[in-house]
Amino acid sequence: MATQNVGGFDRLASLAAGGVIFVAGVFSRRTSRVVLGGLLVYRGLSGQCKCYELLGVDTRGEAEKT
Repeated sequence: MATQNVGGFDRLASLAAGGVIFVAGVFSRRTSRVVLGGLLVYRGLSGQCKCYELLGVDTRGEAEKT
């Protein structure tokens, strides 16, 4: 299992934006929006981002890392 590398604010932003994009995609019948929204929601729920991992980025605060 991959380690978390997404901090609190990023997770909330991903959940909010992903939810909006997902619902908009469902109503507009755009598969790409549904997929993008789903990926953002997954990122927000799991705290894992493959792009951050590849770039060596970790946005968690010190309190979240322990």
